[in-house]
Amino acid sequence: MSALVSFWWERAHAVLEEGQGTTRDISWQGVFVVATFFPPVRMRLEIEVYLAAARGPPRVVQLHGEGKVVRASREGSESGFAAEVVFRESSGGSFVGTGDVIQ
Repeated sequence: MSALVSFWWERAHAVLEEGQGTTRDISWQGVFVVATFFPPVRMRLEIEVYLAAARGPPRVVQLHGEGKVVRASREGSESGFAAEVVFRESSGGSFVGTGDVIQ
């Protein structure tokens, strides 16, 4: 599953950086984001993922998460980063996921 992602992190001297990408995979433990510009490993970040609802009327479910980058890859068209993230649905505040990976 490929979903749109926005993410941001704070560099030294309170400089806010932002980036966009798409998910390669996502689970209740984290996400891999395909992007050309992204935070360094061990950096804390906030992230929003925009998923199409699987059931009910067509709508977008927005997940908000906070975590840290655990791995980065800058090879070819698959450059991006993996992050350990705890996600919450932006509108509801409840935890999202059952441990299954969505691909």
